[in-house]
Amino acid sequence: MRSAAYVFLVLFAVSCAGGEENTVDRTGWYALPNAHARCFRILTRGDQRRLVVLGPGGELDTLATYRIISPSDTARSVKARVTDVPLLDRIAVVSTTHLPYISALGHAASVVGAAHLELVRDTAVLAGIAQGQVQEIANADGLDRERLLVLAPQALLDYPFGRASTGPLGLPVRIEVTEYLEQDPLGRAEWIRFFGVLLGEETKADSIYRAIELRYTTLRDLAGALPDRPKVFFGSAWQGQWHVPPGDSYMAQLITDAGGNYCYTGQKSDGNIALDLETVLLQARSALHFGAVLASPGRVSANELSGGDQRIAHLDAVRRGGFYLDSQRSDVFGMALLEPDQLLLDLRCIFHPKYCNRHRSKYAFALVQ
Repeated sequence: MRSAAYVFLVLFAVSCAGGEENTVDRTGWYALPNAHARCFRILTRGDQRRLVVLGPGGELDTLATYRIISPSDTARSVKARVTDVPLLDRIAVVSTTHLPYISALGHAASVVGAAHLELVRDTAVLAGIAQGQVQEIANADGLDRERLLVLAPQALLDYPFGRASTGPLGLPVRIEVTEYLEQDPLGRAEWIRFFGVLLGEETKADSIYRAIELRYTTLRDLAGALPDRPKVFFGSAWQGQWHVPPGDSYMAQLITDAGGNYCYTGQKSDGNIALDLETVLLQARSALHFGAVLASPGRVSANELSGGDQRIAHLDAVRRGGFYLDSQRSDVFGMALLEPDQLLLDLRCIFHPKYCNRHRSKYAFALVQ
């Protein structure tokens, strides 16, 4: 998946539907409660674990169920649609967005293959690439099946879509991951608990997540004391078309939690909202801040932030209040998912600079004129 596509998966996508259900079924399986994530379930029965992955339809859209097995467990699952998965110590990933979860749990050395190595920003995995321990598994035709067979990972972590185009891979397990569907930043961070089960690090994952949640909610709750909420436009120019995240999206939630008034906060949608130039100009003229996500190898200018349109570039919201997330400068599509508090603070200091003292941004940056 190329960097342009990440814009829509990581920043703009909306969530799975459905609420949390923590019930014991007739066979004794209990669903552990999630704090914010809505697209996975951890089922437990004694020391046994199952992982359920949900699609956009929530509880009525179960994509896969995985039973975690130990090396000594020789009995295969006989239940339909339940796939046996060993505790993983040899992994390949299709999306680099999954790497920070693995790395944060201390298992970067378990990664033997990844697609699009040029997009990797995780420092531990980069070290593995430099040492030849992590191999490229993508080619011009998609996934490199021969390379995957040679690497022999126990599992390939992948998104649900695109399965038909790749065909059978001859791998023991293909694990579908839908963290990009979470609309709540804390929901995406909570997927570390999903990876904790896969890697046998449940306690560590729970501890990491609780710390993330505490930092984020503490900062978020401070926004209630701010005197105003500046209007914020945020979008992305892609192939000549502007797209903005709907009000029920990951980025919209971050802007709101940081003390901003997002232009489309009241507009719900199943996907991104496409805008013509006239609408972009209308909204941006009344905004105090204009933001975009991009991939720039150098200093970002108003021209780049505006998608090359000078009418946008000369707006006050760009010249005086412009900001951006740059995947070439920081790990926006990776570690930022596990540091939503840091991204939240970056945004808050852009929207309310007088409440920040010498803050050093990591993921969101104010435009420098």
